[in-house]
Amino acid sequence: MAASLDLTRFPRRSDAVSVVVVLAHLAFVLAPVYLAAWIGPSPWLLLLWLWFGLFMHGLINLMHECAHYSAFKPRWASNLAGSWVLGPLVFADFDAYRQRHWDHHRHLGMPGDTKDAYLVDIRGLGSLALLSRSLVLKEAMGKLGVQRASAAANPSRAWLARTAIVQACLVGSLLAVAFAARPRDPLGAVIAAGLAYGLVYGHGLAALTTFVATLRAIAEHQQGGDGAERVGRAAVRNFSCGPLTRLLFGAYGFAEHATHHREPALPSYCLGEATAALADDPALAPHRGYFSTLRELARPELRVA
Repeated sequence: MAASLDLTRFPRRSDAVSVVVVLAHLAFVLAPVYLAAWIGPSPWLLLLWLWFGLFMHGLINLMHECAHYSAFKPRWASNLAGSWVLGPLVFADFDAYRQRHWDHHRHLGMPGDTKDAYLVDIRGLGSLALLSRSLVLKEAMGKLGVQRASAAANPSRAWLARTAIVQACLVGSLLAVAFAARPRDPLGAVIAAGLAYGLVYGHGLAALTTFVATLRAIAEHQQGGDGAERVGRAAVRNFSCGPLTRLLFGAYGFAEHATHHREPALPSYCLGEATAALADDPALAPHRGYFSTLRELARPELRVA
């Protein structure tokens, strides 16, 4: 997938705009966690768990943008956001994630491809099995194992300190909100903060966010019968999606995933324009949305390559 565009045609946007976008996104995603701390034990926690767990996936997409040094104009700003905010929020070593991701780009569909989530079989009842494994945290434990392997290759533990600091700040702020909501009930405040952190944030991230991230990878790269371009054992696709599916799966250019693999140096907000500029390439045509692609890949009679 050789580059074929003059990248100077796609100037980067103002960092002020990028900061507003990122802060608004962070506020939207983290809002249910703080609402849970304020509300305390309630049936509403299920809705807040769904809200956070599903849409936290968009911040993983933002971490990917930072890994490409594309979130902000200065490379240090993307690195700072990735290593001090986004990585710690998802308990990830951002530097190791960046290395694994670049190996994915270099070896897409070939031996050495570091992403294998797209090989998960979701035919028939496979999608329900994936959901079950996600809810009991088996999928998250598998991803933790990949991170441990990366840590063995890179002995630096600075990311653990960053994660501890960010998580301590998160827990402290949740306790502050919970105590503000119930100043005369310290035990109730601790319980409310514990539910917000353990259930809405912790389980939402480990279960639902992992589930959505795996479905997104399958839609992007699993081979099916839709004629998507193939590279080794992988497919590459662009997607047609509305605002909700873009927020859920395709934020920060993931909906233009084939174009991203063609031009990985382009910021996410330029990929739509780049796709239009390459409209004569049928491999980049967004024929389907995420859900229709996943339905096609889930057909029981489909043979997984």
